[in-house]
Amino acid sequence: MVNERLRSPSNAGAIQDAVARGTSASFVCGSFVELSLEIDDSSLIGDVKFRTNGCGYMIAAADVLSEWLREKTLADLHGLAEAELMHVVFEKLCAFPADRVQCAEIAFQALRKAMAAYRERRVEEFQGEKALICTCFGVSEETIVTAISENSLSDVDQVVDLCRAGSGCGSCRMLIQELVDMRLG
Repeated sequence: MVNERLRSPSNAGAIQDAVARGTSASFVCGSFVELSLEIDDSSLIGDVKFRTNGCGYMIAAADVLSEWLREKTLADLHGLAEAELMHVVFEKLCAFPADRVQCAEIAFQALRKAMAAYRERRVEEFQGEKALICTCFGVSEETIVTAISENSLSDVDQVVDLCRAGSGCGSCRMLIQELVDMRLG
């Protein structure tokens, strides 16, 4: 399975006008993986491409990861849990030898860096605007506070259901909880 991906990876290349791009490298072997992603305004991941100078395991892992990401929303990523990402790769390729697991981990790190770059880009779009709480979906503090007040929301999941804030990477859920607590307190 690794050999099949090595011979004809379907997602190799780069997206010139990618909205998210991340690169990570291995200190073990000196190889790198770069992921580039298209993400539309509804937070749907379109095309995903990778570049690497790595071995067959790294190519195969990056190819499977790129394929899996396509047509997912940011909310579908569940915070990019290592175990879930490893399951995705091993389900398609079978488990890697212990000394090659880092090849997949480099691809995961590149994805995390791409998502961090995407969040930074979203924050920059809101510079000078009202406080931005959820960078994945561009939801401001004002929008969340209004949703909580007008709909008598009492927990984070209700906020998520109403305005999507907190349903992407999940890093803002603690801030949303504080806003809910302020209303309840």
